[in-house]
Amino acid sequence: MSVRQERRERRDAVENRQLILQTAHDLFNEYGVQPVSMHQIAKTAGIGQATLYRKYAHKGDLCLDMLHEYGNRLMDEIERYLENNREAPAWERLWGILSYWIDAIESKAELLIETETKMNCNDDRGNFFHSPMYRFSREKIAKLLSEIATEEAISDFDADLAAHAIICSMSPVGYFQIKKERGYTREQIKEHYRKLCHLAAQTSFIRQ
Repeated sequence: MSVRQERRERRDAVENRQLILQTAHDLFNEYGVQPVSMHQIAKTAGIGQATLYRKYAHKGDLCLDMLHEYGNRLMDEIERYLENNREAPAWERLWGILSYWIDAIESKAELLIETETKMNCNDDRGNFFHSPMYRFSREKIAKLLSEIATEEAISDFDADLAAHAIICSMSPVGYFQIKKERGYTREQIKEHYRKLCHLAAQTSFIRQ
């Protein structure tokens, strides 16, 4: 294979992937995730089912790729938020990150459910704790918690462990459980997390 052919095939593969993802995104927005079949995605995208299945073994695999794409955009948004609000109190920036998380859980709920349902539990690609999004969030949250601990003169505080605990508390399953149980709206949950972040900064809430 010539270099030119190899480059063309790589470009075609990238274009095919973007076409598939955009088509799935449009169909999911119109009909919801669960009702849309792989056959419908392939037909609407104008590609063969064999081509689609060579790229994605099943719909959960496709949804996972969509979540990774969204995660990359979300990380960029959070980076911009932190940069634009670097003078704000640490607790406020922490709440800002959690607010982005809540919006992400709400907007991608169906994708998350489909991925959890269809992905093999032994497939590390579906393990959130191995993802760039987890590592990114843990680093940013731990840094903010360290700022709060320093301001409050708290010694021997494990900000990394606390960051992990906060991320676990924001799991989609837990989020929707408490939302359903208490009948909270998205904005009410955001407000409760805002108060929790403020409490951590203003009291001995995070003291050991």
